Amino acid sequence: MRSLSKPASEMSAVITHRAGDMEDYTPGKVPGLVAELDAYVDDEHPDVSVSHDGGWTLSAFPSGLVVWENLEEDGTPRHLLDVTRAHLVGLMTYCGEGQIDQLERLPWREGYG
Repeated sequence: MRSLSKPASEMSAVITHRAGDMEDYTPGKVPGLVAELDAYVDDEHPDVSVSHDGGWTLSAFPSGLVVWENLEEDGTPRHLLDVTRAHLVGLMTYCGEGQIDQLERLPWREGYG
């Protein structure tokens, strides 16, 4: 089976803050990004996300909803419900580090939730 992960030297990822601002991913930014979900309410930008090259994006919402999708390929988005903030930090780190195979192993449900 082919691994979907890329070596760190080929990695490229971006984080999107709740206000819609974007910046390059580093692992140290993930806890603060997740904390934004509890910081304030913004109806226009309710989620935060990490997007890895190739279109893989993990978006998280204050309710604990997490959406996993590839924005560059046709496919069905998938979701998890009631994800804790601590677990979310790990999931977003997987995405940012290009560990797509780790995320693909999770028990995703079809759709946006």
